[in-house]
This record gives sequence, structure tokens and C-alpha cells, in this order.
Amino acid sequence: MRDHPLRPVNTIPSAANPAPSDRREPDVQLAAMVPQSVKRAVRRRAEEEGTTVRSVLLRALKHAGIAEVDESEIADRRIAAGAERSGAWKATRIR
Repeated sequence: MRDHPLRPVNTIPSAANPAPSDRREPDVQLAAMVPQSVKRAVRRRAEEEGTTVRSVLLRALKHAGIAEVDESEIADRRIAAGAERSGAWKATRIR
């Protein structure tokens, strides 16, 4: 079965053309009401670790066994301002 009308049926996935299971899932919003102290604690931990609230929460969900999360998803994906201005980040960007 063809995934795309112009793609041959018998192609072998490569690094340039990853299999559908290798593609990163899209990010969606998850919202929950928590006590103010919990929000502050998560933000404080993220600041102490030099990472994002997203990374802290994903690591906690993985550790609790609630979700299987790849380390690549937990990694901080923010772009340093200097790297963004210089354009250096474009060469290393994962698509």
C-alpha cells in the first residue's frame, strides 16, 4: 500500500526518509489545575536544572511509569538567543 501517490511501493526507509514509527509525535497541550505551591516547585526545579518545565514533567511521568518517554523528548529544545541570531542552529535542527 502506498503512503503517498508519488512514493514507490517497495522503498526502504532511510535516515532522510524515516519510517512512520520513527517520526516524533506532535506536541499537544496538557492542562491541569494544581496548587500554586506545586507550580512553583516545578518551576524552581526547572530553573535549578537549567531546563524547561516540560522536561521536568516528562521526566517525572517517565519515572512514575505513567508514560514511555524517549530521552530525545525530554531534552531541552530551546534555542539559545545567540545561536538563533547567528543561524548556527539551523544546521543542527532535527526535523
